[in-house]
Amino acid sequence: MINTNYLHMKYFLLAIVFIVLGCQKDDGIGDKNEHRAVLVYMAANNSLNGDAYTNINQMEKAMKGISGKLLVYARLQNTAPRIYEIQYDTSNEIKSKVLKTYSSHNSSDPEVMKMVLSDMQSLVAARSYGLILWSHATAWHPDSRIRLRSFGDDAGQTMGIHYLKEVLPNNLDFLLFDACSMASIEVLYELKDKSRYTVASPAEVISVGMPYDKMLHCLYATDLEKGLIEAARIYYEHYATQDGLYQSATISVLDNRELHGLAQTIASFLKEQSNWRFLEREGVQRLDFAMDSPTAGFDLLDFYNKNFPTADISTIENALKRTLLYKAHTPFFNGMPIVSFSGLSMYIPHRDNDWVHGYYRGLDWYLASNARYIFDRL
Repeated sequence: MINTNYLHMKYFLLAIVFIVLGCQKDDGIGDKNEHRAVLVYMAANNSLNGDAYTNINQMEKAMKGISGKLLVYARLQNTAPRIYEIQYDTSNEIKSKVLKTYSSHNSSDPEVMKMVLSDMQSLVAARSYGLILWSHATAWHPDSRIRLRSFGDDAGQTMGIHYLKEVLPNNLDFLLFDACSMASIEVLYELKDKSRYTVASPAEVISVGMPYDKMLHCLYATDLEKGLIEAARIYYEHYATQDGLYQSATISVLDNRELHGLAQTIASFLKEQSNWRFLEREGVQRLDFAMDSPTAGFDLLDFYNKNFPTADISTIENALKRTLLYKAHTPFFNGMPIVSFSGLSMYIPHRDNDWVHGYYRGLDWYLASNARYIFDRL
C-alpha cells in the first residue's frame, strides 16, 4: 500500500526545489543582490576629452575595496563609444573591462542616451542605482542659436532639458551632475521625480570636475544621504585647498521630495506681493562666473532679499532649509566674490532675452512657482 502522506510531502519538497532554482537566474555581471550600481554617462567628444581620461583613471584607482559596480559610458574623441565596467588599476591607462562597443553616434541624441542607459541597467542588476551626468552644461537653457544647451556637447550637438527629462530612467536613488550650473531651480524641479537626491553645482565646475579618487567610495555608502553629503564635502574641500583661480567651487545636495513644497511656498509668497512694482536684477548675487558666460544665474534667496526688502521671507528660508541637505562654496569663484549663497540659482528675466522666454514658460518651475508674477514686472 502506498503512503499518500509521504507522496504529498515529496511533491511539496520538489516544488520548493524548483522555485528556489528558478530564482537563481544569471543576470549578467551583477545580480539582484548587488548593493548599488553607479552609472556614469560621460559625453566627452568635446573640449573635456582630456579631463575624461583623468577622471576614468581616478575611478579605477578608487575601486579598491568598493562593494558595488561602476559602469562608465564614454564618448571620447576619435574613439568608438564604449561601456566600461570600472576595475581597480593604478596605471595611467584605461584598463577596465569593455562590456559594450557602439558604432559612432551622437551622445546628445535623446534616443542614444535612452538606449545607452537601458543597456547599462541591463548589464548590471542592482537594488540601488545612481547616475552621474558628465559633460558641458548650461542649466535649463535650450539648444539655441548662441550655443546654449541644458546638458551635453557632442561635437557641438546638445540636448535640452525636456529631452533629458524624457530619457532619464525613473528608478534612480541619486543624480549627480559633474557639469556646470545644474543646481538651477529650473533644472532641479524639471527632474525632481527622476531621483530621490540630486547633487549639483549652481555655478560652473572646474573642468577636471569631481575628485573621484577621493569621493567615489561615498557613493556606495549604506546610508546614502550621509554618503552624498560626504561626497559633496570632499568636493568642496578639494577645491577650497587649491591655489588661485582653482580655488573655485559651489555644491549642493538636495532632497528632491521637498522641491514641490518649495515651489508652493514661493507661489504663495509671490501671489501675496500685490504692491511689488519693479523687478530688481542688478545687485543680486550672480552664480555664473565665467567671463564669457552666455547665461545668467542668480542666487535664489538673494533675489527675494533684494526684491522684497521689507517682506517676511522666512517661509522661503525654511523651505530651502528642508530642501538643501548640504551646501558649500568657496569665498571666491574665478576671482569674483560669493557674498550670498542659498545653494540654488534661478533665472531673472530680462527684455534682451525675450527670444527664450516662451521656452522658459514651458518649464515645470514656471507654472509651479507662479513665476508669471516675476515676468509681469518686466
